[in-house]
Amino acid sequence: MLWEVLLLVLSVTALCCYSIGQELLVNWRNQRRALAMSSELSQLPGKMAWEAEKVFGPPTEIVEGTSGRRLYIWKALSLPRIPKADGLLVVTLTINPEGSIAETHWQQRG
Repeated sequence: MLWEVLLLVLSVTALCCYSIGQELLVNWRNQRRALAMSSELSQLPGKMAWEAEKVFGPPTEIVEGTSGRRLYIWKALSLPRIPKADGLLVVTLTINPEGSIAETHWQQRG
């Protein structure tokens, strides 16, 4: 009886440690991705749209606005400089009518 109780306590403790470790690993990966994306996107405002295409590849979607601005959208990016993490990575750039990048935004979905 004592061994069964001891085994149960050890099993529950091991499961809790595993769950906490997994959560810490996910948070660490997400923080690394956030730092890499912030660094990558901070260099883009003011540059031309084709320079962003050189970095990220062709956009998944381009939305034309009524004022001449465009929205470039990249989904599910997998670049060597950006660490893998859980969820879908979406990058959005707002392009001025003259072709320069006005705003950058990214988010992790899922």
